[in-house]
Amino acid sequence: TYNMPDAIDARLASLTLSGVEIGQFDPATTDYEGVIAEGVTQTVVTAEAMQRRTDVAIDPSDADEEADGHQITLDGTAEITATVTSADGTRTKAYRVQFESPEVTVTLEAGWNSFEWPGAEGASIVEAMAGLSNHVLVVYRWDEAAGTWLGYFPGLEGIPGLNTLTALTTGETYWVAVEEPATWTVPTSAGDQN
Repeated sequence: TYNMPDAIDARLASLTLSGVEIGQFDPATTDYEGVIAEGVTQTVVTAEAMQRRTDVAIDPSDADEEADGHQITLDGTAEITATVTSADGTRTKAYRVQFESPEVTVTLEAGWNSFEWPGAEGASIVEAMAGLSNHVLVVYRWDEAAGTWLGYFPGLEGIPGLNTLTALTTGETYWVAVEEPATWTVPTSAGDQN
């Protein structure tokens, strides 16, 4: 067996997330799938390094620095990472807990529909509409600051100045005209849009 010198040891001894099941932790395993318990909206991350004098950085940052432990809001979080830096600063090791992207179904009737975008912030409208482009005639959003409508016309991306709507904002209201009823499955966190 090989005994790793303490100064270059960048392993975690334990990793737990309250209200999230990640399975059996192993210092040699860096990737885990997190299963969030029903009703849990926030987790406290506890990451203990194998050696003293090592640095452990957790991402996303602490949502409530006044509360005990490292708090992370789970809504919209696709991954939590604990990165360990060895005592001598020469080695790092990142442990990742990834979450499946929950999906929301949007039902579109023939004609005009309005909906609030439930997907990822800043999602590309071209990617988001990829599965619907044969049904969608136009998508509009009112830009309050500019005092104008922004529009997206599928299939006409090459016409300069026509498509002024390029990204989707979470919670923003959009108007979409479709030729026939369609069901749209939207991931609620970053990733591929269907």
